[in-house]
Amino acid sequence: MAGFWETYYKMSSPPMYDMTGQDPEVLKGMARTALDSATIVGVGGEIEAGLRAPFSDKTFQEIDSEINQQQADFKENYPAEYTTSSGLGMGSTIMAGAPMAVTRMVGGKILPNVVFGTGTGALGGFFSGTGEGETTEERIQSGKEEIAPMAVGAGTVTLGMMSAMKAAPPVIRFIGNMASKVMGR
Repeated sequence: MAGFWETYYKMSSPPMYDMTGQDPEVLKGMARTALDSATIVGVGGEIEAGLRAPFSDKTFQEIDSEINQQQADFKENYPAEYTTSSGLGMGSTIMAGAPMAVTRMVGGKILPNVVFGTGTGALGGFFSGTGEGETTEERIQSGKEEIAPMAVGAGTVTLGMMSAMKAAPPVIRFIGNMASKVMGR
């Protein structure tokens, strides 16, 4: 069995992420797995069955059972794709809740959050950049080149998000007061 670094190299060497010629059943299995993982409790099949049932001759339970069987086959036949899709689904859910968790951890002040966002962006840029290039030297150089743009981008986005979070309560109060005056209350 290949080790982590051999697998990493294989997965990050060109052609990367080329889905052309991929079996449609595999793509469907990957999408279902990502949706299942994104819902945390694995109700992606139930969501799909609920959407398909009104337009089908089959019942919700029949469609759900069919999806579950197809997913079990997908997991058995394509374990790497299953694991990758699970990670993508979980990652999207974690990323949706991460800003709130970071704000609670770092505190509500703008500057510490911007510094944290900039540092995280720099680290993410480095790791993202190391996926490019043929040799280790090229990967490291590419990682270094991605640090600055990702750090600036993440810091800017964090500043915008924190500013919006700080501005929201007064803006909402202002709109409420204006609506009360306009409506004569």
